[in-house]
Amino acid sequence: MLLRADDIQHDDNSPMLAEVVRKTFRGADFLYTLKLQSGAEILALVPSHHNHGIGEKIRITLALDHVVTL
Repeated sequence: MLLRADDIQHDDNSPMLAEVVRKTFRGADFLYTLKLQSGAEILALVPSHHNHGIGEKIRITLALDHVVTL
């Protein structure tokens, strides 16, 4: 299964936590590298009004509307 960075969404009501490891400003969005509790890292494309700092833990959810399976 492949998840795109825009499949990972910021959601203050989600129980899933991830730590911001890196971030890149991309105009209307930030591209975050997030570390999950398992230690795995994922990318998330998040609207720029969600401006989180490195080391901050944020709540995320998966938007599985267009998942690609191989």
